[in-house]
Amino acid sequence: MNRQSVIEQLGQGAFTSEPSPERARNFVTCFRAHMLNHLLQSVRSAEEGLKIDLAPLRTRIEGLDPNTGLSPAAFAGLTLLTQALASGNVTRVTDALQALCTTTDAEWTDAEFRVESILTERWEEGFVASARGEAIEGQAADERIMRAVLDADLTPRTKPVDEALSIMGQVDPDLAAEFHEVATRVKLFVGRGYLGLSSPAAFGAIFIRSPDTDPLPYYVEHLVHEGAHLYLNTIMALDPLLENPMETASAPLRPDARPLFQVLHATFVLGRNVRFGRRLLEDPARSAFAASVEVQEEKYAEGYATIRDAARFTELGRQVFESLEDPREA
Repeated sequence: MNRQSVIEQLGQGAFTSEPSPERARNFVTCFRAHMLNHLLQSVRSAEEGLKIDLAPLRTRIEGLDPNTGLSPAAFAGLTLLTQALASGNVTRVTDALQALCTTTDAEWTDAEFRVESILTERWEEGFVASARGEAIEGQAADERIMRAVLDADLTPRTKPVDEALSIMGQVDPDLAAEFHEVATRVKLFVGRGYLGLSSPAAFGAIFIRSPDTDPLPYYVEHLVHEGAHLYLNTIMALDPLLENPMETASAPLRPDARPLFQVLHATFVLGRNVRFGRRLLEDPARSAFAASVEVQEEKYAEGYATIRDAARFTELGRQVFESLEDPREA
């Protein structure tokens, strides 16, 4: 099924910022199908380049169903192989193929949601190593630390995550249900520099630094934020939304200018945080969240203005942007 037929099947009304578990399920299914097709093509490219037979691996990939859950391991395997093929390094390619061949079907299809420390699954090693090596403006390498949580009992760290997810379900059931369509893991770490991150390179996994104080407001904000990133990634796999994605502009959450596709991502997720935060504050008992929501509203207004003035939208990108609340009308 080609891109246009998928868009027609989903319906143009699906391209919106409004949370919906059904829409998310459809987008995630399309995203999985796209990933599996890309993985199969990459394995065939490796076969051709190395002049080897990988029929058993291809058969296993062809047997994976995009309509059922997939682990971040499947996406991480594709990332490792495509990066290795791009490098032209035969050793890297064979290492990536060996990682795929030794990943069990159970590991590929393990979509059971759980909250745990980083580096409890094999697929994480490459992703965490890449995140640790990422260059971030204004931060030295030794300021970015991601370490496993080695507590004998993780309950004091995981319980606030469970409570945050419960609050999401109470305040915005559609958003909470959508979150569970896109996320299969919350991976906790200790360190500094990073607060939270997610990526199509390990789709389904959300990495969040365990905070020192006030965990509940912190987790609510970051779970909504990273869940929105994952959802938008599934949309942008079908349509770039922008005709000038690499043009740079000021970013609401970064000190340096960023490509517009990243500014759009930041604006989209801030819009989700603002929407959720306002619903949250309808209960006076949750006033502890007020300061965070105020900051998010300011940042959202910045990002919205940048995208409004600088972006050249695709047709579907215009629909997504227009579904966001105009902060001038709030």
